[in-house]
Amino acid sequence: MFELEHLTIGYAKRQVITDLSLTIPEQTILAILGPSGSGKTTLLNAIAGLLPHSGGISLNGKPVTPKQATLALVPQDYGLLPWKRVRQNIELGAKLKGQKLDTKKVQQLCATLELTDILTRYPSQLSGGQKQRVALARAFALTLDLLLLDEAFSALDTVIKRRAQQLFLAQWQQSPVTTLMVTHDLKEALQLSDQILILTKDQPRLIENPLQEVSFTNRDRPEILAPALTKLEGLVATLW
Repeated sequence: MFELEHLTIGYAKRQVITDLSLTIPEQTILAILGPSGSGKTTLLNAIAGLLPHSGGISLNGKPVTPKQATLALVPQDYGLLPWKRVRQNIELGAKLKGQKLDTKKVQQLCATLELTDILTRYPSQLSGGQKQRVALARAFALTLDLLLLDEAFSALDTVIKRRAQQLFLAQWQQSPVTTLMVTHDLKEALQLSDQILILTKDQPRLIENPLQEVSFTNRDRPEILAPALTKLEGLVATLW
């Protein structure tokens, strides 16, 4: 079970998140929606231990800290080390955590995300979409307790984006991990999540994904996705 208890995050004398509490089951995918400035990225950074905060963050009753939980954050700016090649960047997270690399798993990730031909390049030689795919591969190469995705698919073109989403779901179904996913894409939230947290200026709202009982493979079907998207758009319009 993942819990936030009276979480407050702020900087420069401004509170971005105030007294946020929620509980979600373990191995749940939580999509986080909200307008610009609502604190979506700030929330992930605090959970990752990158920002000071008050209140509690726990997973299965234990505090979530980089030392006590294996977590990965895929940030908007990719977080790649410029002096390391693509292969080294992908392998870095597992090495830092002292985990044994699964060579076949890494090869599959690289093939699916179309990274095989660029493994010897440096980040400066990559496009934005390629950098994002490398960051995804680095996270997926880990054995995780908690995965944090900050607009992880936003820089990908349509074909690679859907392939990356399918890879994420395939990996998640093989080894389910509690996942918090910031996105601005309502369709993506419906396709990938179990629950949805909507951040607002007032009280954040946690809702069940209208498609939670629908298998991931069927969520693309227009007759299923379209009504749910209309419903979510209507709710978001009233809250934002």
